[in-house]
Amino acid sequence: MADFSNNVEKFKQLRGRSTPASNIIAIGGGKGGVGKSFISSGISIILANLGFKTILVDLDLGAANLHTYLNLAMPKVGLGDFLKEPNSSLNDVLTPTQFSHLHLINGANDSINIPNLNIIDKTKIMSALYNFKADFVVLDLSAGTQATTLDFFLMAKHKLVTIIPEPSSIENAYRFMKATYFRHVQRYEMQLGMESDVKDVLDNCSKYNVRAPADLIRALSQKDIKKGSELKKLMQSLQFNIVMNQTRTHKDVDLGHSIPHICTKYFGCPSHLAASLDYDNAVWQSLRKRRHLLLESPQSRLHAQILTLAKNISHDPAQKAVV
Repeated sequence: MADFSNNVEKFKQLRGRSTPASNIIAIGGGKGGVGKSFISSGISIILANLGFKTILVDLDLGAANLHTYLNLAMPKVGLGDFLKEPNSSLNDVLTPTQFSHLHLINGANDSINIPNLNIIDKTKIMSALYNFKADFVVLDLSAGTQATTLDFFLMAKHKLVTIIPEPSSIENAYRFMKATYFRHVQRYEMQLGMESDVKDVLDNCSKYNVRAPADLIRALSQKDIKKGSELKKLMQSLQFNIVMNQTRTHKDVDLGHSIPHICTKYFGCPSHLAASLDYDNAVWQSLRKRRHLLLESPQSRLHAQILTLAKNISHDPAQKAVV
């Protein structure tokens, strides 16, 4: 129990820091099969080729398959081994790839999965990721809105939401962003002493005219101007970066441009279109060969789009490539 308390307290302190030890990128979304693993592996390959020390983490625990995108056999070590050994570090479970600056942390393990990950294990993984020294740590998240998935997503500086232009994907992405929003509120309501106010507003949405998440902050500001203003400021750190994947038509591309505007209005926090990626048959054809599209079709338009996305993320004066 003492070890558990120390780990939790350590992580609470870490969450108060302005930035983690590396630049964390999280790729999430409410629905499976929208290309999160393809995008996370693609971004990681580009960053590594640009000379950045990059760690790709497969957090689809229990159903991890990122190694196949990197033409790797099933890694012999992974997060399951990291959790079993009390004194282990993430360095102990790094798997090298064919790219000199890219390592994989495998999540494939039948004994662990996101829904059943307990607070001790979650704290250990999050604390280790937060402390890991690299240029970039890329998190490939599981689908769904489990609290653990949302917590991993919220710890990232770059929060990418992957969507494909289909009604079910858009609906699930909205649910994912809404769940993330309220998880973010929950992170700060106790610190600001607003638990009772938040509960009152959510229990009486009609009374406070709360029809969208953004209305919650307005209502809380009316109840307590000072605390409400502080919460509003904290919520601005939540920025949804939309990746519209598998676009086939101009209408699909236009949809990608419209979603951030709707998100900004609905959630009251910054949102923008990070990338619009073409549908390309070469993706599944290359994966059948266990070669990423970036290697199989380097002259493709999709390759250029992923390259632009990765470069935009890395365009930060604070970032310095590994020599």
